[in-house]
Amino acid sequence: MIIKQTTLIAMTIAMTMLSSCGTMHKASSGTPPTPTSNTTTTPTVVTEQITSAQRLDDIAATMSQWHTMQAGGSMSVSSGRDLSSSMQVRMVRDQAIYISLRPVLGIEVARLLITADSVYAIDKYHKRYLAEKVTLLTAGVPITVGTVQDILLGRSFLIGQGTFTGAFKPQFTLSEQEGGYTLTANESYKGYNYAFGYQKANNHISSLDIVPAGSTTPIYQVQYGNVKQTAAGNIAHSLHADATAEGQHLSLELNYNDIEWNREVKIDRSIPNGYKRMSASSLASLLGGN
Repeated sequence: MIIKQTTLIAMTIAMTMLSSCGTMHKASSGTPPTPTSNTTTTPTVVTEQITSAQRLDDIAATMSQWHTMQAGGSMSVSSGRDLSSSMQVRMVRDQAIYISLRPVLGIEVARLLITADSVYAIDKYHKRYLAEKVTLLTAGVPITVGTVQDILLGRSFLIGQGTFTGAFKPQFTLSEQEGGYTLTANESYKGYNYAFGYQKANNHISSLDIVPAGSTTPIYQVQYGNVKQTAAGNIAHSLHADATAEGQHLSLELNYNDIEWNREVKIDRSIPNGYKRMSASSLASLLGGN
């Protein structure tokens, strides 16, 4: 239930930001990005155990260190209505995620800022803002800013401990799938299991599924595409997230372009004078309109 509530709030904030756009574009069809097709190759090994260990090491090796990230791109949300906008994204590793929506002529109409302890949403069109503790999003789940960054960039993680590394190998199980394999955390969290899908041929991430224990149907799913090797390792340049929360289906799509790494970035933390503060309890009512 906690994860459902968290997902609903996070996507509601995204919908609120997009609803603030004076000129809105119809979102794309919402078809999840299709991972690049690759020829499957089977490494020659002595045992399956060695194969699994090597593949886990290979996954860890695809995730390099980074300090800052900035990119252009687009963002779309669907929840009974389809909204989309161009965007600018800036991140400081483990500290901040900044998304600025600019639907027309590069003019900012809304922004979202997530820090280690707070979440802010600025709606310039209606001159209103949201300022809450980050627990509004995490709802007690030990998800850090770094974990959210991993989700947005297509990097595996261990809840409460950070980005996947070789040291986490004993805490995951690797299982073979047709054309790929699944990396599943051995321990569920509050009744939810989570797993990452990878393509076998190139170790490109393809999905993240969060599934209630005892079920095979994800209540939250991310599909990744356009994975490219960068200074920060393999990074997904597109993602499509689907969630079912409180009986409502929501989807979010992000596409990045021209990503730059480890350069100085500016994070605007200011709240404009004269703006009216929104309460967290008012967010749900914003799903269906401006």
